[in-house]
Amino acid sequence: MNFNLAALEDGTIVLLVGFFIVFMFLCIMIVTMNISQKVIEYINKLCPLAAKELTQEKKAPSGADEEVAVALAAAILKQNHQ
Repeated sequence: MNFNLAALEDGTIVLLVGFFIVFMFLCIMIVTMNISQKVIEYINKLCPLAAKELTQEKKAPSGADEEVAVALAAAILKQNHQ
């Protein structure tokens, strides 16, 4: 077998260059995300958004809801007895 060492060397160089480019991209992305996190935290300190109330008053069931529940129960009972 005749191995072409030049092609093997070229392939290795392309592989290493690709690894380096991906590694640098990931490093730049991590640094950018950390910087943007700090910027967003600073902006939120300057002008915080009003938090929405998570707790809401529970409404008592209205008459229409009770009528629907009664109608559904009656339909289920009728279907089960047939």
